[in-house]
Amino acid sequence: MKSFFRRILYVEGGGRRNQSIQDKVSFSAKRRSKDLFIIVCISILLLTLLYFLLSLNTFTTSGGSDATNSDKINSDSKNKSENSQPSKSKISTKEISPYSNHIFMSTLPSSLISDKRLIFIGDVHGALKELDALLEKLDFSPTNDHLIFTGDLCAKGSDSLGVLRRVRELGASSVRGNHDDKVVRWKGFLKSLEVDNKEFEVNSVPKDLKIGTEHESMARDITEDLYETLLSFPLILDIPEYNLYVVHAGLLPDIPLTDQSPFDIMNMRNVKSDGTPTKQKHKGRGWFDLWNQAQSQSGNPRTIIYGHDASRGLHIKKYTIGLDSGCGSGRELTALIWNKDRSKCKFVSVKCSRPKVNLEDSD
Repeated sequence: MKSFFRRILYVEGGGRRNQSIQDKVSFSAKRRSKDLFIIVCISILLLTLLYFLLSLNTFTTSGGSDATNSDKINSDSKNKSENSQPSKSKISTKEISPYSNHIFMSTLPSSLISDKRLIFIGDVHGALKELDALLEKLDFSPTNDHLIFTGDLCAKGSDSLGVLRRVRELGASSVRGNHDDKVVRWKGFLKSLEVDNKEFEVNSVPKDLKIGTEHESMARDITEDLYETLLSFPLILDIPEYNLYVVHAGLLPDIPLTDQSPFDIMNMRNVKSDGTPTKQKHKGRGWFDLWNQAQSQSGNPRTIIYGHDASRGLHIKKYTIGLDSGCGSGRELTALIWNKDRSKCKFVSVKCSRPKVNLEDSD
């Protein structure tokens, strides 16, 4: 009987031990499941955090890239050698066409100044006959004289290509005018299409170009050598020997020279009260007022010789000389025979006939 109860107790004790083992196994499995769940949750949190950090970094990089692209657009509106970004809010925000291919600034070689008469000529606007008459009146000599044009050799007159050819033949210098720039942009656009047939019709153009203008027609007809001549004209011509700058339209005195807007250099006439250029011909004050005021307080004043502003005609101030006397509208073509002694400078003009071509954009 005792042995029977021992067996019962032994079995019951073994059952309890088995149950305890099973409980331990079950608890261990539950713990492993819980640990696994915690690991999975932590992993998800870490992955989420990593994704957020990567997204934030991408956003920051994208913003920097956009800023870099913006800087590049502004920098490309200057000479290719210029890397600085405009630092003034007064600079025009108008972008320069990728077909402009401009040279921002050149310095006139000293060899073209020494022992030579320096002659500046205002906007010719395709008036070849009048240009030849002016050269004759000046008693021009390629050996003894050097010509410098204020831009806008092209458009409005009857022989723009003839004027360019004459300028090239005479080895003259010039800056680029707004009309010259339009021809260059049209030619650059056509070259980008690899169009050899000048009769090829263009139905869609960049927003800064207009179909059916004289600029388009001239771009189709211009020879490669004359196109290269146009491309060689800088926006600013520096003549340090005489403390002169030559530009087509103007410069702003409170902006570093290399930060000036190419668009404004070729198009500006007036500025608003805050000094910002305006497109309105008869509103605001002339940029030259600001320039003269600034130069009068400078220890090393610079004089600007310019064209473009035919509405004001021959416009002479102490540190600015405007030479566009309206040949493009049938008035006069004017030359300035330079002398370092300003009192000895001489102006020579010839009458111009009315242009045969009327442009939609007559600026």
